[in-house]
Amino acid sequence: MLTTVQDLGRPGHTALGVPAGGAFDAPALRAGNRLVGNDDHAAGLECTLIGPTLRFEHDATVALSGAETATREPMPWTRLTFRAGDKLRIGSIAGGARLYLCIGGGLRVPLVMGSASTLLSAGFGGHMGRTLKAGDRLAFDPGGLAASARPHQRIVADLKRAYADPPAAGVRTLRAVDGPHPHAFNAAVTAAFWTATFRVGNQSNRTGLRLEGPTFSTLIKGDKVSEGAPVGGIQITTGDGPGSGQPIALGVDGPTTGGYPIIATIATVDLHLLGQARPGEKVRFERIARDEARRALIDRACEWEERGVR
Repeated sequence: MLTTVQDLGRPGHTALGVPAGGAFDAPALRAGNRLVGNDDHAAGLECTLIGPTLRFEHDATVALSGAETATREPMPWTRLTFRAGDKLRIGSIAGGARLYLCIGGGLRVPLVMGSASTLLSAGFGGHMGRTLKAGDRLAFDPGGLAASARPHQRIVADLKRAYADPPAAGVRTLRAVDGPHPHAFNAAVTAAFWTATFRVGNQSNRTGLRLEGPTFSTLIKGDKVSEGAPVGGIQITTGDGPGSGQPIALGVDGPTTGGYPIIATIATVDLHLLGQARPGEKVRFERIARDEARRALIDRACEWEERGVR
């Protein structure tokens, strides 16, 4: 349905209007790369909702991570071997929106601004700057496998559990901090946002996820000066037209600047959960302090470093 080449992105170019991009579920890509002995930043495939059928022209070592195939075959979170001529059919994806396929040696595509990630809105990176289609051929380095490098099994178990267990009460909870525009909302609107439950709209992608449900008024009248927009920022649309007051959660390919007020920002440690939210799924936000969000991200990084996942 929508499969692209992604790595960990190209941070540092937002001043040029280029989002960092990369895998929407970075922990899953990292773990998959570790399972096949790649560097964390190696390029893999990000498959959305429905994955492709692949035929291998050379022997390959592969790992699937993130969400699962609907049939759970082949087994996710394990190292798999394919021989020349073998086929892998991914099909429908379950338990999340995105599944990652990492291949030993990594995919070989030209780097743009130091990254192999596909930026669909600009038409560059990845494989010809677009989604994959039937007949595409992707090169990889079958001799680049580092067989000794593997993530700690407890990390794999923790990740498997995170994707296998359904969200509590059917609602995915993401930690978030107060947005940079507290002056744009009164106390009642802010309180209503933090207690609300939203449905992920069908018009959602890597640029942003539309959150259907309650709408919110702002105290800003007229145009607002455009400024930097953070990944995971939850904008509240303004104006008199349809959709006014609707929240939009900015994704990894989201705009680098924007004029809508931001009521909250999803904590970086939970951005991968936004990447796994499917259309129709329910989400809510847990309000935490900025220091708590920073500490959670540092703790996860330290834990993974200690257990062999960088």
